[in-house]
Amino acid sequence: MLILGDVVQAQRLDSLRQVEVIGTREETDLQNVPRQVIIIDREMIEESASQSLTEILEYAVGVDVRQRGPMDAQTDVSMRGGTFDQTLILIDGIRYNDPQTGHHQMNLPISHHQIERIEILPGGVSSVLGAGAMTGAINIVTKKESGIHGSGETYFGQNNMFGGRFWQQWGAKNYGLALNAQYMQHDGYMENTDFRNTSVNLTGYHKGKKHLLQGMVGMVQRDFGAQNFYTFAFPTQFEAIRGYSAQFTFKYYPDNSTKIRIQGYARQHYDRFELYREGPDYYQYRNGLFIRDKDTVPNWYMDHNYHRSRTAGLEINAVRELTKNHSFSAGIDYRYEGIHSSLLGEFMDEPIPVPGHPRGTYHRFANRHNLALYSEYRGTIQRFTFRAGALGNLNSDFGFHFMPGAALSFKLHSDHLLFTGVNRSFRLPTYTDLYYNIGGAQGSEELLPEESDQVELGYRGGIGSNRFSAVSFYRRGFNLIDWVRFPGESTVMATNINQFDIYGLELSFDKQLSKFPELKRLHLSYSYQESPHENFPFVSVYALDFLRHKLNAGIMGKLGKVLIYNARLTYQDRRGDFTNADGLQQAYPDVWLASLRLTARFSAFDVYTEGSNLFNQNPIYDRGGIVLPGLWIRGGVSVKW
Repeated sequence: MLILGDVVQAQRLDSLRQVEVIGTREETDLQNVPRQVIIIDREMIEESASQSLTEILEYAVGVDVRQRGPMDAQTDVSMRGGTFDQTLILIDGIRYNDPQTGHHQMNLPISHHQIERIEILPGGVSSVLGAGAMTGAINIVTKKESGIHGSGETYFGQNNMFGGRFWQQWGAKNYGLALNAQYMQHDGYMENTDFRNTSVNLTGYHKGKKHLLQGMVGMVQRDFGAQNFYTFAFPTQFEAIRGYSAQFTFKYYPDNSTKIRIQGYARQHYDRFELYREGPDYYQYRNGLFIRDKDTVPNWYMDHNYHRSRTAGLEINAVRELTKNHSFSAGIDYRYEGIHSSLLGEFMDEPIPVPGHPRGTYHRFANRHNLALYSEYRGTIQRFTFRAGALGNLNSDFGFHFMPGAALSFKLHSDHLLFTGVNRSFRLPTYTDLYYNIGGAQGSEELLPEESDQVELGYRGGIGSNRFSAVSFYRRGFNLIDWVRFPGESTVMATNINQFDIYGLELSFDKQLSKFPELKRLHLSYSYQESPHENFPFVSVYALDFLRHKLNAGIMGKLGKVLIYNARLTYQDRRGDFTNADGLQQAYPDVWLASLRLTARFSAFDVYTEGSNLFNQNPIYDRGGIVLPGLWIRGGVSVKW
């Protein structure tokens, strides 16, 4: 099935009509949600030409996926012209943002094959989800199945790519337990772009007449050559991350009008960044120095950067249905964030050794506590649905913030909806924003949280098998956090931009052709974003650099009895420029990306081949000057039992 960046699709409407959407805090008919909601369901994911979550999101309308390396090596996800730090990533409604840096948000312990659906909410959601949901949120809902069955897959491709996945489910009618594991590696498409990825998780649930308990424990580990990732001055970089997480959700239904939800989680994330890659074919540590052949690193580089971040939280939420068409919800959310680091935070009295790295020590530390209280009212009167809510956030480092939000929809017809909404959202600085100081980059402890006021106006509906959506938005940002370089300076500095506004439009169209299996689905979507601000007295690294135009197209169908095809195309025109390896300012070239998957489906197994960047466009830059791969052909076999 074609990957669609769209609102709920016609043929999926019945199955998705009553699901808990992260922007509503309650089970809601998606056709009545008074805001833009994008759903990518399980069938769409399984039939896509994708080997990673990154590739799935690449074709969603309004979503900007910026890679420094392919296959989730490092991916920044943003929406509606925001930065990677301004989008909140969740798994089953539990946040996975990392206080060290937003670059770690996609270091998730799951495989895209275990995803039930992806819910995307472009626009600010802080009145419901709190800090970090400044320009949008993405919730990844995992599969929860009963019975005993499983699947396995192995795949291979260019650049010595190979890997596999395993999934086994055990359970009965009211409970289930699943083990998921995946491994991938490739040697890279150019020097120092090799990649290793391992993830394992165990999920489970138990469902009773008045409760649902679900949980997950997981691990992810990635090691990758980071050629030019953060600076051209030191090209041979390397990064290794490892994360452990545990989470649970308990839902209790004491009566037909009340739902209580309790969520808890803990996460520990390790990051080792090597500005000079250490290894047999790279730099060797000798007598206190890093040496590669005749090259010796500067004396100021004593060792690599080591970071260990810890987060934990507990949230309690209650929803009460006052009458059939009116409800009220309220909740409290506590979160702890802390980091031990060789670079970030305040100096400690006693350094802590880094496990597994005899030279490494954590000698800096920082932490903060966050408490949020929120409430929301929903009411429906005839064809109108109204929502109003607010969140009060108290942070131990940055004080109190108040985030209100409201939305209104009008049902023109059973399948046509007009909606509008206004909200205020915010994000706290990461520890990298506050403390980083190496390699020509300087953080600032004087940074303020960034905020934005946003308004949205949209329509969604359909006629028969045709689905349409059109959404416009305007966002005014205050104290935006960016890394900038002023004329004549070589250092990139973290700073607040007083004001930066952005506006845009998102359009999509889908047509189902059930009578013609050769062409089963057609999809088109387009997003446009622009800012009235043009001239700034500095070069921006992040905030002023966004997709101006993004066009998606796709078709899916069946050839003969067993062959399924899925083709996708996207065009991207990025606003802004970057400093290239020669120190010159260069505009981003336009990008045409195409992918194709051919699957031969039999009763118990699939055989597939797929390709990305079919036009072999080169160079492709998602992030300034970092070259992404050209044509990449892959193939594999999957089996179900």
